[in-house]
Amino acid sequence: MNPLGFLCIVLGVLFVALFALSLNRIKRRKIIGSALYGLQGIVVFLLLIVALLIFSNLNTYKRLTHENEIVDVLVRKLAKQKFQLVLIYPQPDAINGEPEYYSLYGDEWQLDTRIIKWKSWANVIGLDSYYQLERLSGRYANIEQANDSPPSAHQLTGEQKGLSIWKLKNLMKSNMPFLDAYYGQSIFVPMRDGAKYRVSLSQAGLVVRPVNESATRALDAW
Repeated sequence: MNPLGFLCIVLGVLFVALFALSLNRIKRRKIIGSALYGLQGIVVFLLLIVALLIFSNLNTYKRLTHENEIVDVLVRKLAKQKFQLVLIYPQPDAINGEPEYYSLYGDEWQLDTRIIKWKSWANVIGLDSYYQLERLSGRYANIEQANDSPPSAHQLTGEQKGLSIWKLKNLMKSNMPFLDAYYGQSIFVPMRDGAKYRVSLSQAGLVVRPVNESATRALDAW
């Protein structure tokens, strides 16, 4: 258990005990004893409030810096500026546990997502950012080549089931006080044979990091 959380429990128990003793002294008409226990109880209560505020702040910090792994991306070169990307999802989030394969043209791969971010107080009670993978596409480093070459893109959003959070957002608008922001975000990194990247989501947004040496070299030379 978190030491600060344990301290809060101890202070809470101590406050209840002192409060009970103070009431007992009142019933026995021992005013001075009751006042002493009451003062001690007030001091303990104030310490409890301070400890709870600190504990709450630390809990907020941990939640705001927490990252959820979304997908691993493995790159395989098929030809010049043609690559196969393998999307490997964490087992708990995978629909069938099988990797997904996509062919892309270009020098970099780009992942587009939609993100819903909650107010900080909503993070405290357990609401983390929500995301929806939307599109995977190839990207040319040279703008002229990008204009002259046909795009290669794949839709990642499958059939929507249940109530779409985006439709709910449009219906409620200002009636969602816990909603901080909703936006689209894209990340793109270079494609290199054998490179493996990991995409994660924090309260600040998407983060992509190299997993192996090939991906590290690709980013260093980018």
